[in-house]
Amino acid sequence: EPAVTSCAVNVVCELANQNPNNYLAMAPQFFRLLTTSSNNWMLIKVVKLMGSLVPKEPRLARKLLEPLATIIQNTQAKSLQYECIHTLTLALAYTKKADGTDAKNASA
Repeated sequence: EPAVTSCAVNVVCELANQNPNNYLAMAPQFFRLLTTSSNNWMLIKVVKLMGSLVPKEPRLARKLLEPLATIIQNTQAKSLQYECIHTLTLALAYTKKADGTDAKNASA
């Protein structure tokens, strides 16, 4: 049910602002929502949530690059594009450089 999913995402997003560590285990489910949902408001929340998880789980940054780029290219919603660009900007600091070395914040 999309309405229930959207409501749950809203609640988790608000709670994750306080302690993202509690929601790391749910990252695969949120990633699935990110790649399958067409609800712009829910996608905004999921993008923000995933962005808050990246500093706690740096490996997530690389996984987010392609789905966020796809959303930016395919959506007409400026608010969703903004959140994707903002999250990409945060995530880039946690990805490996082109030469294979770790970015300054990525853990080895």
